[in-house]
Amino acid sequence: MKPDWLWFHRDTFPSRVCRLFARFWLFFLISVLSSPAVAALPGFEFMLEHIRHPVFTARSAEIKFTAFPSPALVVTLDDLVMGGHRWRNLRMECNQIHVSRDGVDCDAGVLRLGKKSLSVNVQFSLQRKSLVIGIQPVPVTGVREKWRLEIGWQEDKWHGVLKIMNGDGTLLADLLPLEEQQIQIHQARLNGEIHLSGSGVAISALSAHLNVSQLSFGDASGLHAGEHISLQMDADARQTGKDWQWRGKIAWPEGEIFWQPFYFSGQGHEFAIAGTLHDRHINVTHGRVDLAGIGKAKFSAVADVAGRTLQQIRFSATDLELSPLFDSILRPLAVDTALAETSAGGRADFDWHYRDGEHQSLVIDLQDVSLIDAHDRFSIEELNAHIPWNHDEKRNGSIQFDNARVLGIPLGATRIPIETKGAQFSIPRAEVAVLDGKMQIENFLAIHETTGWQWQFNGALLPISMEKLTEALRIQPMYGTLSGTIPKMRYANSTITMEGELVSGIFDGVAVARNLVLENPLSLTPHLIMDMAMHHVDLDLLTRAYSFGSMQGRVDVEINNLELVDWEPVRFDTKLVSSAGNYKRRISQAAIKNLIALGGGGAVTAIQRSFLGLFGQFSYAEIGWRCKLRGYICQMGGIEPATSDGKSYVLVKGSGIPAITITGYNQEVDWPELLKRLERAVESSNPIIH
Repeated sequence: MKPDWLWFHRDTFPSRVCRLFARFWLFFLISVLSSPAVAALPGFEFMLEHIRHPVFTARSAEIKFTAFPSPALVVTLDDLVMGGHRWRNLRMECNQIHVSRDGVDCDAGVLRLGKKSLSVNVQFSLQRKSLVIGIQPVPVTGVREKWRLEIGWQEDKWHGVLKIMNGDGTLLADLLPLEEQQIQIHQARLNGEIHLSGSGVAISALSAHLNVSQLSFGDASGLHAGEHISLQMDADARQTGKDWQWRGKIAWPEGEIFWQPFYFSGQGHEFAIAGTLHDRHINVTHGRVDLAGIGKAKFSAVADVAGRTLQQIRFSATDLELSPLFDSILRPLAVDTALAETSAGGRADFDWHYRDGEHQSLVIDLQDVSLIDAHDRFSIEELNAHIPWNHDEKRNGSIQFDNARVLGIPLGATRIPIETKGAQFSIPRAEVAVLDGKMQIENFLAIHETTGWQWQFNGALLPISMEKLTEALRIQPMYGTLSGTIPKMRYANSTITMEGELVSGIFDGVAVARNLVLENPLSLTPHLIMDMAMHHVDLDLLTRAYSFGSMQGRVDVEINNLELVDWEPVRFDTKLVSSAGNYKRRISQAAIKNLIALGGGGAVTAIQRSFLGLFGQFSYAEIGWRCKLRGYICQMGGIEPATSDGKSYVLVKGSGIPAITITGYNQEVDWPELLKRLERAVESSNPIIH
């Protein structure tokens, strides 16, 4: 077998190197220099301008031999290309060369590759049929370092071994030209042996046993680096007939690797693999990955080496610890999402099959999984799931959890049936327990397109207690129930949109949301745009919820062009006005004082202020408030201008006896400051009048 797709297999490697150098010029040297004419021969020199070979090409190869005063040999190469790499200005000098009919010995040679010099000893023997090359660095350092290549042959069979003792790994790195963005080895220490044997022009067996220590590497970008790495590597390959049987094993006991965006530390991880090579196809029959602290996985695969394609792979892992797996692999992939600050626990199983360029099947099983967001935006506990998927066939699974929390809202024990097939994931119908109510999900369908995942669903909210909901959200308590229908929601290109209107009941009125667009919902800075309206809202329920003081009546609220960034408002146009119709319209003294605090100085006349404390409630004809928010500034207004110059506005228009009119003078208010005023107003029984 001649696997010509590997450059080091394409020819003889050691055997043809021996033949090229030994049979060509070494035999020539032996025959000439050992003849009686050598005494009369002062030396010789010849040059080969261009050498082509399946293994290498060389230009300007010069061989120079001088006999006096002592035999010396100099070989230079201006340019050498081998294995896709190029070297320039190679030079080997041997000033103590001994030539006999048995062979050639070079006891003190020097090999120069660019700026690097190596001490080389060569012993070539025809009688023993052997070639020994020893290499040491120049100058010699405190660490005893040695590289020794031994090649022997008998008739058509040959064998070779490379022995490395305290080898400096940068030596190998320096011999290869450094390309742009290439990983550069900064430090490494090698010990071990590499064995090769074969017959004729082919390699028939190979084995390697190496220990690597003190390995550190990096690239110019800083996105790939490793430090203090130790590795133990063993590999064997043997040809049987037309096939190769091979195996390999790597143990990683210590060290750190950063490979953007992943970080790994060596804690006793192991990687083992075995298989066959047949007709340019690699068949991995047994593969094993043992990640310390995470778990074990096994795999098999088939690859076309000539076409550089992965034809098939099966990968399975059971009982994996999700916490370290999530920290090392999953979290870095979600760096710009809310999952980047999430901790995970539990165990997971995976089974994946890939063939002929397509994913064939995937099964994910989760056991007792927990996900907890560092900012308490969401959490889920006791999650168990069976999620099967097949390229061609329908599969049924389920997702269930004991409890969860989203934005502080608790979700009860829930089981969600799922269906998968091809690029589709669906939930025909499910109910999620939300406080004392439920959210119904219907017709959920997710499809994977070339641009990513897209999904849609519709549903309904069954009555949820507003008192319990506001308590969970840690805001002022509200009363009544929240319920309604959920129109079709769509997700595509990292954006959620709503078709139609979301209608719900709130404060004995009706709330309508429309034109909803939520961009990057899982990112650290979600962006929401929508319009809202509330009709015929009970003011008594609304003001009682915020301890604002009692106000009886009904109001309509419009919030247009609402824009939230990271759930904070940066823009909206809002209007609150009294609803049309006949109903009781009363306002308490406490509510009036809070409105005065918000309206600014002179919000009521001196006469009205004088009898404000005499009555508990007042009648009114109309209430109105407007705010146009841009950035952090709220431009306020009311029912109508209070004066012709437009510098004041009416917030409450009095009616009947006793009646009171409240005028506002704050036309531009800092929005955070306005929120603080509201907070002080609802917390203090004696609001400060500005």
